[in-house]
Amino acid sequence: MKNTDLLVRRLISEIQSKDILEVACGVGEFTNSASRYARSVSCIDLNSRNLRLIDHDNIYFQQMDASCMSYPAESFHTVFFYNAFAHVFPQWEAIEKECRRVLKPGGGICVAATWKIDVRLLEKVFGNRAERDGVFSIVRIEK
Repeated sequence: MKNTDLLVRRLISEIQSKDILEVACGVGEFTNSASRYARSVSCIDLNSRNLRLIDHDNIYFQQMDASCMSYPAESFHTVFFYNAFAHVFPQWEAIEKECRRVLKPGGGICVAATWKIDVRLLEKVFGNRAERDGVFSIVRIEK
């Protein structure tokens, strides 16, 4: 089983039957795994060249800057980052603010990592708020 499938099972309550957003989706591995359970998965990245989203009709990709999203306020139940924290960290303050804007009331941001560079950075930035769960380091941020 792929890491993204394991992560989705671990976070199923934040995904199942919900409208979610993956920021810095890369090749769409988490997006594909989550799309099996979510009502809709919007995903954004600055680069679309490597995107390999497959045939799920509930996936919506847009090339977009996460610090300046075109989505209306309160569009998503959960915003996810998977192995992307090191990529977005230089703009984290603006990106976190924008993620909070697009979250529905009661929603949250979930930053998950398996890559060492992301795990170390999560632990450095969030300290003990970064939970270790098997291969994952996970940080949850409430709206």
